[in-house]
Amino acid sequence: MEKTRVRVSFDKIAAIETIRAASDKALTAMGIQALQDISPYVPKDQEGVLENSGLSNAEQGAKNGKFELCWATPYAQYLSHGDVMYGNPKNRTYGPEKLSFTSALAREEWAKYAYEIYGEEWRQVYQAALERGLE
Repeated sequence: MEKTRVRVSFDKIAAIETIRAASDKALTAMGIQALQDISPYVPKDQEGVLENSGLSNAEQGAKNGKFELCWATPYAQYLSHGDVMYGNPKNRTYGPEKLSFTSALAREEWAKYAYEIYGEEWRQVYQAALERGLE
C-alpha cells in the first residue's frame, strides 16, 4: 500500500483572530438576549432609569471575550442585593433589612434569578451565533 504525505499550512494568527471576532459577536448576541430576559426582573424606578442603564451599557458589545452586564446607577448595587441602604453615597451601610419590591416580577439578584431560568437558552444563543460567525 502506498503512503501519501500531505502538508497543510495555514495562518494561525488569522485563524485565532477569526475565532475571537466570531466569539465576541456571539457573546454580544447572547448578552443582549440575556439583558432582554433579565429586564422584567429589574426593580422599576422613575422612568425606567435602572432598567435602561443595563441596556445602554450593552451597546458597546463584547470585547476580548468579555460582555459586561452592568446597571450603572448609584443605587443599583443595593437594589441588586435587596438590602435597605442607610446613609449617603459617600458613607453608606446596607441591611440587615430587606427591600420589598412593588413589581410582581422584580427580584433581588435579578441577573442570577434570570440565569436560573434562561441560562441554557443563553448558551444556545451563543452556540448558534458562534457557528454562524464561523461559517
